[in-house]
Amino acid sequence: MLKVQLGKIIKYAILDKRIMKQAFLGFFGNPPIDLPPESKEIIFSLFNEWLTYDFKLPSGASVIAEYYLKNPDNLSEELLDELKQIISTQIYDYFEIEKVNPGKWVEVWGLFSGKEYRVTEITFSIQIGKQKGSFYNRVAKVNGEYFFVGSNPFILPMTHTDRSRKYFSSLEYKEKLSPKAPFEVLLNQNNQKNDPRLSITGNKIKIKRKSLEKKFQKLKVKYKLKIDFKALVDFVYNESYRNHFADFNKDILKVGMPEEMMFDNLEFFQDLWNYFPHKKLKGKSPAEKVIEFY
Repeated sequence: MLKVQLGKIIKYAILDKRIMKQAFLGFFGNPPIDLPPESKEIIFSLFNEWLTYDFKLPSGASVIAEYYLKNPDNLSEELLDELKQIISTQIYDYFEIEKVNPGKWVEVWGLFSGKEYRVTEITFSIQIGKQKGSFYNRVAKVNGEYFFVGSNPFILPMTHTDRSRKYFSSLEYKEKLSPKAPFEVLLNQNNQKNDPRLSITGNKIKIKRKSLEKKFQKLKVKYKLKIDFKALVDFVYNESYRNHFADFNKDILKVGMPEEMMFDNLEFFQDLWNYFPHKKLKGKSPAEKVIEFY
């Protein structure tokens, strides 16, 4: 088990109020986002992880690296060595649960790294039970074992096909992944407390389509695209996938979408899929089929 206490790094960071202000604005924005009360604990846990590993100090170093170099708490050589191993091996990923041995370990698949990890973990492996799903976290290899060294994870009820896994691991922009990703998930969940399927109407679909077209025009300028919006809509209409959205995300790159644009604007492409007609749905969009069902 890990002996080094990572909480000491947060205590070290909060001593510099100027740095903390910069970090707070960097994570939560300016002005700061209103946080859902029921999620504050996990959100601040995500912030602490981001502050520790991803926030850059004026020197260019991370907080954990500076803590290691300065050793303000006079850690022993053993603890410093653990800290050094964490810094050099830590990786942030979106993990899918594979196997669990309660009280001992959990095997996970890293969607972005394309690797399997057996992580030594007592409490979380007990909490998981027989759950299936995915979660964001950070692993590091210390003394030959993998450990979670990030924030308290929350499980999303999502599993992935082999094709979807290959898509995730092929992305070139994995380095942008950070605790900001699950933070955005929590904010979106808060904004959808009422089942969105029950509020969809034909008029809202029309408004959404117009807003997506306006959004695309801005993206077209930003990413210097040659393709027009109609070509995207036609692409959606003529899709013929077995594993729908995972294949769509991959193949739409072939019509002129930079991979960076896809990774940075997943919500746009998800909405494009959901709000425009599909030939396979007899000319209706998934959103319209939801109206019929509910």
